[in-house]
Amino acid sequence: MKLYSYILKREIFQILYVQDVFSRYEDFLALVTKAFDPKILFLTVIPLVAGLSTRLYSRLLLSVLLTEYFNTLLKWILAEDRPFWWVRETKEFTTLNRPKLYQNELTCEPSPGNPSGHLMTSTTYLYVIFSVLEEAGIQYGRTVVVTLRACYYLSLLLISVSRMYFGCHFLHQCIIGILLGVVMTKLTMSLSFEKYLTKLTRKRRLGYCCLICLVLLGVYWGQKLFGVDPQWSVKMAFKWCDDPFYLDPSTTLVFSIVRLTGSLVSFATVGPVLKSAPLDFRRSIPLVLVMMTMNWAAVNYTPRYYGVIIYYLYTFLMHLLFTYGYMRLVPAVASVVIDPRVQRNSRPKIN
Repeated sequence: MKLYSYILKREIFQILYVQDVFSRYEDFLALVTKAFDPKILFLTVIPLVAGLSTRLYSRLLLSVLLTEYFNTLLKWILAEDRPFWWVRETKEFTTLNRPKLYQNELTCEPSPGNPSGHLMTSTTYLYVIFSVLEEAGIQYGRTVVVTLRACYYLSLLLISVSRMYFGCHFLHQCIIGILLGVVMTKLTMSLSFEKYLTKLTRKRRLGYCCLICLVLLGVYWGQKLFGVDPQWSVKMAFKWCDDPFYLDPSTTLVFSIVRLTGSLVSFATVGPVLKSAPLDFRRSIPLVLVMMTMNWAAVNYTPRYYGVIIYYLYTFLMHLLFTYGYMRLVPAVASVVIDPRVQRNSRPKIN
């Protein structure tokens, strides 16, 4: 424990260094951390991909959902502090030498710190997107591929710096988030895994959804059984956040589980899409943009003052319906129908 506390203490000084060096770039770093918020990515990147390819949307959605579930599970199990409250609680510093970390409204996230959800989820998103870009750009030479990979690593570096700058994560939490994000992406994006899910019946896929929820519930109530408050991190955030109004209930682990479960149930109902007809972008993109606008409006009008049950039920249904719409409605409206007679006539004649 002494070694662990010593490491965290050194990492506090790293955060102070980052806050000092990058203070003039605060607005840019705020933009980075907002843009790669898992909730924001879920409401923007995934829907846009749905307008480009139903197949790619299915792969990205599955990878992101399972990665976020795994991140949530690890946060509860590891139960590690975030810098902005650890520095106030630890005995590694005294009243005379305790450093003061800079805070703003982006700092006060009420979930455990390890692994970083921003880094773990963003690694998945960016891995999928840059893989597609690399596949398309490989015909233009190795320079394009190297440039894309450099942009990928630079993006992860910028996200890590932004998370450290606002005192949300220690350095090791960012590194672990990146490594686990890569592992989860490679696992969930594998074709064999998708084919396995496709062979399952709808009832079996929904059964796996229930199993994931039961595991998370087991961890939640297991902590209570052993005298650990699963909401300890929320209390720590309230205690040490400079302004309690900075706290956002949508960043809690329970909210994340409800959001993810709504989308996962919808995905399990439809099933992985291994093959899909090409989309007519003149129809798919406008439709997706309209649905995204409706989704944002639905998020903004979430009923927050009618009790926890209504709040979570609304969140669950909202994500279930919109995910189903992106998987079913978009391809139903915007798929390009190829006339088999035209396809047959277009074959070259053999003399």
